[in-house]
Amino acid sequence: MSETGESRPLSSAAEAEAGPLGRRLREFFGPGLWGRLALAFLGLSLLAGLAYLVLSADGFIRRAELEREKGRLEFENAALRDENQILRQKIDHLLHDPGYVEDEARRKFGLIRPGETVYRLSEEPDLSEERP
Repeated sequence: MSETGESRPLSSAAEAEAGPLGRRLREFFGPGLWGRLALAFLGLSLLAGLAYLVLSADGFIRRAELEREKGRLEFENAALRDENQILRQKIDHLLHDPGYVEDEARRKFGLIRPGETVYRLSEEPDLSEERP
């Protein structure tokens, strides 16, 4: 376009370089009514395509939700792997360490050896309570 706003025709060298497809596109999207309608249709099509990409079930918003879910599941998976490792170690102790089995039996079930006396100390009484 020139400074006055008029479009200048392309030189024959530029037309030859653009080829027949470029010439047809220029004619189709030219300044006439059909050109404007074609540009409007193209713009609306691009806008609809963009809206579909963002808002559809497979769009960017859904992808972001799935990425967050993936991160949460990976974190949960790592925690479960750690818990499994601890449980495997506990199983190994239970299978191969008699002292560990005894300690667990004492702790969980309150078992004692014959002849042992168990002393259970209660918590300290609350001194703030008034006595009659």
